[in-house]
Amino acid sequence: MAFINKKPFIIILGFLAVLQLALFYYYSLSVTREYRAEKADLASQAIALASSIEEKALIVKGVSSFIQTTGFDAEPVLINQYLRNTYENSGQVLNIAIAPAGVIRYLYPLSGNTEILGKSLMLDPALSTPGLVQETILSRSVTIDGPRTLAQGDYGMIIRQAVYSGNTYQGIVSVSVRISDIAGQVLPANSSGYVTTEQGSFLFGSPVPQDKDQITVPVEIYNQHWLLGTSLSPHKKWELLRGILWIELAFLLISAFTLYVLWHQGRFHRELERVVRIRTQDLHVSKQLFEKLANYDSLTEIPNRRFFMDDLQRRLQCTEPTQTYTLFFFDLNKFKEINDTLGHSTGDEVIKRLAHRLHHSKLSCEMLARTGGDEFVMLFSDMNREHIRDTAASISALISETLLVAGAHLSLSTSIGISLYPEHSENAEELLNYAAMSMNAAKALEDRNYFVFDWALREKLEQKSMISKYLHTALEREEFVLYYQPQIDAGTGAMIGMEALIRWNHPEKGLIGPGAFISAVEDAGLMIQLTDWVLKEVCRQLCEWRAQGMPLLRTSINISNSWFYNRNLIENLLALLEHHRLDTNVLEFEITESTALLEEHYPLLQQMRDCGIVVSIDDFGTKYSSLNYLKHFPVNKIKIDRTFIAGIGVSSIDETIIKSIVYVASQLGYDLIAEGVETPEQAEFLVRHQCPHIQGFLFYPPLPAEEIMKLVAA
Repeated sequence: MAFINKKPFIIILGFLAVLQLALFYYYSLSVTREYRAEKADLASQAIALASSIEEKALIVKGVSSFIQTTGFDAEPVLINQYLRNTYENSGQVLNIAIAPAGVIRYLYPLSGNTEILGKSLMLDPALSTPGLVQETILSRSVTIDGPRTLAQGDYGMIIRQAVYSGNTYQGIVSVSVRISDIAGQVLPANSSGYVTTEQGSFLFGSPVPQDKDQITVPVEIYNQHWLLGTSLSPHKKWELLRGILWIELAFLLISAFTLYVLWHQGRFHRELERVVRIRTQDLHVSKQLFEKLANYDSLTEIPNRRFFMDDLQRRLQCTEPTQTYTLFFFDLNKFKEINDTLGHSTGDEVIKRLAHRLHHSKLSCEMLARTGGDEFVMLFSDMNREHIRDTAASISALISETLLVAGAHLSLSTSIGISLYPEHSENAEELLNYAAMSMNAAKALEDRNYFVFDWALREKLEQKSMISKYLHTALEREEFVLYYQPQIDAGTGAMIGMEALIRWNHPEKGLIGPGAFISAVEDAGLMIQLTDWVLKEVCRQLCEWRAQGMPLLRTSINISNSWFYNRNLIENLLALLEHHRLDTNVLEFEITESTALLEEHYPLLQQMRDCGIVVSIDDFGTKYSSLNYLKHFPVNKIKIDRTFIAGIGVSSIDETIIKSIVYVASQLGYDLIAEGVETPEQAEFLVRHQCPHIQGFLFYPPLPAEEIMKLVAA
């Protein structure tokens, strides 16, 4: 019987052992296959390298045949004409030289090579590696000298052949080639390939990797014996191993599930019967516990939202006419990061300790409750404005005291919303809602972390709600319009482009700027549709201007992160441009730094650049900018944010940042424009520090399309 009980374990363990051996064997075969594939590619590159050098050697052989036919004493004009024709038909050759008796007499082209004309290959050590000229003469075949630094300063090689008349040595014919021209045909810019001597000395290509997984193939070409090498990428090995691990994980899960069914199913039924029996016996206790859970938070054991609202409603119903209450509603800033990084159990412990700290504090509150998640509410009576400010500071101080949880020292912060009874409302639900609104408003403040509800906040939220309500119909009724702000060449004052800026022409409220409705567009999930509309409208307007004889200027469009998740984005964009018969270089896409940082967008951004669309980083310098990110961004242009421009003449730090951005952009090859230029002093500063392009109200505000036409015509 004991053997029968152990048999499933033995079978599963045996199966897992066989599985491990099979997966290891499969992994070894996969790695070997990758090595062979890499070596086959490398062999193809070696053949291409030898062919490329052989192609240049054919030039030497052709010139040698010509000299053997005409002789070194032929007319110089004839020899020079032949060299010129050969050079022009050869491609990627530094020079072709003829050296009667080893002295260079004929050379083409002369430009850049005059320093070697008339010099002796035998006597000048800068023209040849020691012994190689003698080897060329004795071997009577083509020899390769290099790679090495040439007399002209380039890094390259010289292909030579001696010319004989019968058995009499007459001179030498040579062709000089840059290594970059040879390597560029065989080793792409992103290739990890390299070439060394048989002894391991580096010749050209990528740096030789230091790991042990190097793959090499020989390259035999005339008197040179090289090794062309590369290394198997660890990323490929990891991909193979990851596939193996997924297979193994799947089988382990199946095995674990099988064990669970075999060994715990019976135990589960017995445990279920025991639980039912215990719960039946403890029904009375459970009923009491339910009453507690209905009114108290199970984690912190303080009142929950339901109990708090019931108690507040009772207080308000029986309050005295002169009685006032103050409601503090607050949560923990970035509490989600604690759950995500340290785990929900740590987050629960943080909530539990903070509740205990608040409950046992010296704050004279009428009630403390947890309304959900990391949100708390405290009720105070008879407080004036100064007392409210002090109490908010006390709550913040209590929460900000360092907590040691799970070995981590946590420094927390809070945002507090405050509503007043009866000043703001006499209804308990409304008081709580107003306090919650104020808490969200407090998160946007920089000078303090609390906000007392006011009617302007309510009006703002109602306006946002109204905007969200009418957004769909606004798109259908085409109530949106575009204004265009010209962009100016800082040096000449010429108009070099413009930015398309959206406005909502509301039938009741008139023209509304984007700051009032863009966040509502994002919340409603309509940003993709709105961006598509802007693209179509810009293309339509450009066509209209073109029909009126206006020269087309590059127009920039602000693109949101969500728009990049369009399906078939590039295809649809190119189809739109083709429909309007517009070139891609008439569009510029402005993206935020946070969008540029998402590597998942890099392929799309690179495709846009490859198609000719300019991609620029909007509001540069305000969020995540760093030199490390800049070298990876697939963009063409940087836009200096208006907050730095406003600091010109005011803040030396802002001026230094602007100078740094201008310098970095010039060094990295990025185009540059400054937005928000409103004073002559700002423009003069930017021109003096070589910012090429400027945009702002100093020159032109955003203008409707018809005004742009008049402006260009004028």
